[in-house]
Amino acid sequence: MTKFMVPTEKEILDGESTDEYFIETMNSLEGAGINPRIIMEAYLKKFPDPNYKFGVVSGTYEVAKLLEGKPVDVYAMDEGEFFYPGEPVMRVEGKYRDFGVLENSILGFICKPSAIATKAARCKIAAGDKKIMSFGTRRVWPFDVSIVEYATTVGGFDDVSNIVGAKTIGKKPVGTMPHVLMLSAGSSEKGFDAFKKYSSNEAKNIALIDTYSSPKSELFEALKVFGDELYGVRIDSGDRKKTGKEIRWELDIRGRNDVKLFCSGGLDEYSLGELKDIYDGFGVGTRVADARTFDFALKGIEFDGEPRAKVGNYGGTKQVYRKDFSTKDIVTLDKYEAPKEYNPLLKPLIKNGEIVKEFKKPDDIRKKTVEKLKSLPPRLREIDTPYIEMVDFRGWP
Repeated sequence: MTKFMVPTEKEILDGESTDEYFIETMNSLEGAGINPRIIMEAYLKKFPDPNYKFGVVSGTYEVAKLLEGKPVDVYAMDEGEFFYPGEPVMRVEGKYRDFGVLENSILGFICKPSAIATKAARCKIAAGDKKIMSFGTRRVWPFDVSIVEYATTVGGFDDVSNIVGAKTIGKKPVGTMPHVLMLSAGSSEKGFDAFKKYSSNEAKNIALIDTYSSPKSELFEALKVFGDELYGVRIDSGDRKKTGKEIRWELDIRGRNDVKLFCSGGLDEYSLGELKDIYDGFGVGTRVADARTFDFALKGIEFDGEPRAKVGNYGGTKQVYRKDFSTKDIVTLDKYEAPKEYNPLLKPLIKNGEIVKEFKKPDDIRKKTVEKLKSLPPRLREIDTPYIEMVDFRGWP
């Protein structure tokens, strides 16, 4: 067994990260001399959370690198584009045996990143103009940290905390301090003092004030140690709404309204809405990094020019048209001309194995996402109460 259970790039590109039945399908088609030119579309039937109003596409860059050099054509929505269930976000065209074994990886590259980007976008809506930092990479497999930081950025997060994740997407990591610093030092005051003296010059003095005692008393210790150099304080537990108001009061009456308030710990779009008027920024982790995966499916809809699809799917090559977010998207056959003032969303990504799209930097995608979030109509910006599934426990042992 290898040291870490992760496939190599070669194994992924060779199609070894697939399911066995794809291999048997390839064997069967090859033996029968069948190899149609197939068109497959990736789409989502429904969101995992019924409160979602839209999704955010992410992961198309990896799909492009996966299929680069293969004799295929690929059309896809832009990275960071908004989409709705039922409309294709990607289309792959080519001889089936040239790419069919890669279906697992194609879907894997868009399912989780799109879910994370969408959750991040919803958090950004809930937080308004307040800063949001990605704090969730400790909750995922270490090989996934870069995609978490990338997808949260695509979804609108301002900063990321993971070192290699930040390096991958061309950003500088940010952070505060963990409870273990104060616990190791034996007191919050000693921990703050060590941070002040020995942290890097780039680190901002943001004190975590809920380790040993009340946040109020640890705030006073932070003010004593850092003085005018205290940039902010972070609260990670307890009743953060009540505590945040109390800490802001104590700072203001001491003339320290320059000190910023940050909050973290189990936050999501539902809790952020209650806290955004109190805090200046948030560290959001587990709920976004572990966002429920989007169940994209890659379905064959045309074979050797003949529209053909399984029961429940629409055959024929399709295009998605959008005018703006106030109108409904139009999904129709690709052969039809675009309606007036509507623009096609499925754009060329690969032509005969060559990547023809120029990918934007993650921060540039983030800026565009944030602009789109602000332009959404109210019906799409609503963050409803979490959906609760009622479970019948009768019959359990």
